[in-house]
Amino acid sequence: MTRFGCSGASRPIARNRALRGAVASLGLAWFLSPAHLAAQAAEAPPDAQTSGASRSGREFALAAGVLGGAFLLDETVRDLALDHQGTLGRDLAEGGHTYGDWKRTAPLLAGGGVLLGVALDGERGVRRATSAFFGVFAGSMSNTVLNWTLGRSRPRAERGVLHFDPFRGNASLGSGHTAYAFAIAAAVDEVTDGGWAIPFYVAAAGTGLARVYGDRHWLSDVVVGGFIGWWVGGRATSAAAGWLRVERASASGSSPPARVRIRPLIAGDALGVQIRFRE
Repeated sequence: MTRFGCSGASRPIARNRALRGAVASLGLAWFLSPAHLAAQAAEAPPDAQTSGASRSGREFALAAGVLGGAFLLDETVRDLALDHQGTLGRDLAEGGHTYGDWKRTAPLLAGGGVLLGVALDGERGVRRATSAFFGVFAGSMSNTVLNWTLGRSRPRAERGVLHFDPFRGNASLGSGHTAYAFAIAAAVDEVTDGGWAIPFYVAAAGTGLARVYGDRHWLSDVVVGGFIGWWVGGRATSAAAGWLRVERASASGSSPPARVRIRPLIAGDALGVQIRFRE
């Protein structure tokens, strides 16, 4: 197995490294798929949780297939992005890179969140902002640990999709910028009512696209990073809100009549994004 760099010279990928990469990829799929299904089961009605084991098996297979498909498409998507480079695309991608860089945006978002919380909801707003901060931190750090542990090479290194060098910094899987952006969206989704989280999800998706377009990450890096940021960030925010006794705005009657929740959807016969409106 070889990978041709920009200079035209071939770069062999050692078989043991390729095997180690394949094992790491399968292990990651094995870890993430049941975690996602468990999250869906926790939110499902009691009667839905008692569905047959065959349905769970199908869902597990589909979830693993999504991640595996992203790995298979890594080279193709990268080539497509590199073949369609342009000034406008690079400018838009730079915006995504900036938004996903916590060193640039975290102070602004944290400060703005606290100020907005105080202005709109007083002390409870501060507790909400604190819960969201905890969720974003947990989601980002979880991805950082995985990234450092696996040590997957970035696309620009021209070492192929299956080159792993564990326990080194600045690795590729999963995307830290994408994890951070989706953790923000999930945290906002947990502590607000109405459609406040929608623009944050849009910005997070744009960040993921920017990381692929800018040749900073493989497609599967973005998929994994986005999932970790969303899943860990949302649940960590919910847990912190419980510790801080954050009361939902809907309980006080000051929220809009409908609550919007956005969730990735993986079911036996469906794959997409679920937007739920609840009275």
